[in-house]
Order: sequence, then structure tokens, then C-alpha cells
Amino acid sequence: MTIRKKTKSKTKRKSNTIAPPAKMADLARLHAFTGSGHAPKPPVKWDPSPNFASRQGETIQKLVLHNTAGPLAPSLARLKDPKQQVSAHYVVDRNGDIYQLVQDSETAWHSGNKTVNQQSIGIETVAWSTATGMTAAQESALVSVAKFVLEAYGISLSNVLPHRAIKPTDCPGFIWPSDTEFDSWKNSKLS
Repeated sequence: MTIRKKTKSKTKRKSNTIAPPAKMADLARLHAFTGSGHAPKPPVKWDPSPNFASRQGETIQKLVLHNTAGPLAPSLARLKDPKQQVSAHYVVDRNGDIYQLVQDSETAWHSGNKTVNQQSIGIETVAWSTATGMTAAQESALVSVAKFVLEAYGISLSNVLPHRAIKPTDCPGFIWPSDTEFDSWKNSKLS
């Protein structure tokens, strides 16, 4: 009789891959609305931020859209700097790349309101004063990740909000200067 020893293989996690959920039960709970017709999660580059907290039992009910007010590299650096105390779940670059900084199951610090943060997913879209609006690739990526979030968590279109609806700010004014433009885009692209 031969006895085989079980060996554990060590795998190195690449920094540009999707981070696995903490537990499969968490994934099932968070993706309660998965089923036929559900939008797939688009490819993301995992670039973790230390700036996050527990949702403390709150459920995801809102999607809050932002603009970065700067190019990708300094924006990612700020969102990952512990001294800044800010983050977002996703950042959509002008070339269409999507970065995930905080797991959906955790609270990102993006809206300036603790309760809204605990109940929402925050997406930053790279735009600033000399690079306003979105590129075609960026818009396509934003629509893709936003539809995934809406369908995965059963968020209604009325709960897709600009940052300025939560806190006095112009954000995301470099993309949607007015609420009318935001609502028009949201209704035409996400419904």
C-alpha cells in the first residue's frame, strides 16, 4: 500500500488580477441578483487601497459616480494613500482600463457621508479641467462596470447618483456639468 502525501502548491497572486472574495458565502450574499441575463463583471485590474472599512451589515443600495479631477497615476496614488483617507471601489481610465481598489463587500470612502458609503459602490472616472467628458473607450467601460453593479446588487436607476447629490461639490462636473446632463446620460446608457 502506497501512501501519498498531500502537498500544497504555493501560487503567487499577481497585482493586476481580480482579488478573490474573502469567502464564497460573501460572494453569494453580495451577488444575490445573479441569474440569466445578468451583466458579467468586466475585466478589472486589482490595485488595492488600504482605505476601506466594513459595511457593518449595510446592503449595497446605491451607485455614486465621481470624476477624479486629475490624471490616472496621481489619482490612484491619492486613493491609495492612507493619509488622504479617501478611496473608491473602481476607477475607469481614459483608455477604458478599470481598476478595482476596494472589494465590493467593503466600504470605500468616497462620498463624504458614512451611511452612503456603507450603502454604495463608488466609481471614479478619470477626467479633469483639461480632459473633460469621456473617451469612447472610457464610456464603454464605465457603462459595463455600472451595469454590472446595478444588476449584481439590484440597484434601481433612481439610486445612481452624482457625488454632488450627497455632498456640496461640483463632482462629477468634469464629465456631467449639470444634473440634467447626468440624468440624461444615466437614462440613455444604463436603463
